[in-house]
Amino acid sequence: MTMTATVIRVNRQSLLVRDEETGEEVLVNVRNTSDFSVGDRVRITYNGQMTFSIPPQITAISIQRIPAPQPSQREMRAVVLQAGRNFLIVQNIRDRQQVRVEYPFARHFCVGQRIDIRYDTLVLSNPPRVTATDIIPVC
Repeated sequence: MTMTATVIRVNRQSLLVRDEETGEEVLVNVRNTSDFSVGDRVRITYNGQMTFSIPPQITAISIQRIPAPQPSQREMRAVVLQAGRNFLIVQNIRDRQQVRVEYPFARHFCVGQRIDIRYDTLVLSNPPRVTATDIIPVC
């Protein structure tokens, strides 16, 4: 069996993890914990046996660190309508909607400039607002 979990405590010969599927804390007996840190995502292979103790315990056959899921990245092509010190007001080319873009280097862009904006989330305010992770000028 396999379990994907997040390490919440590192002991000398065990890891306390939170199973991503059930949310349950599980003590994983392993030979070497020196490669793991709190917050690591791990994939644990074990024989399917789990104790009834609190927390339940398993013995790992193998355990490997796996990358954390990346947040979804969204993109928007827009024209700059207004440039402030830390924000832009842009018009989304696709739907012509105005959007406020929070970006620490906003002052480097000019009115009328076309840009590609990468962002994580859109806040539905008036105007809608995003925090840019990157802005690339379109040539």
